[in-house]
Amino acid sequence: MPAESNNILILDAAVLGQLACPVCLGELRLEAAGLLCAGCGRSYPVVDGIPVLIAERATKG
Repeated sequence: MPAESNNILILDAAVLGQLACPVCLGELRLEAAGLLCAGCGRSYPVVDGIPVLIAERATKG
């Protein structure tokens, strides 16, 4: 499994607007470490520029 990148993430705003938290369907916003859910506070990693929206991979913070 590849290591997670610590690079600053760049996602198209149109794509980001179509993504939602798989747990609570909350809005996701781009943070330095990944995508943060505004609803439940879970943080989803982005690996090699691809958001990993798997609930088991999220961290609660």
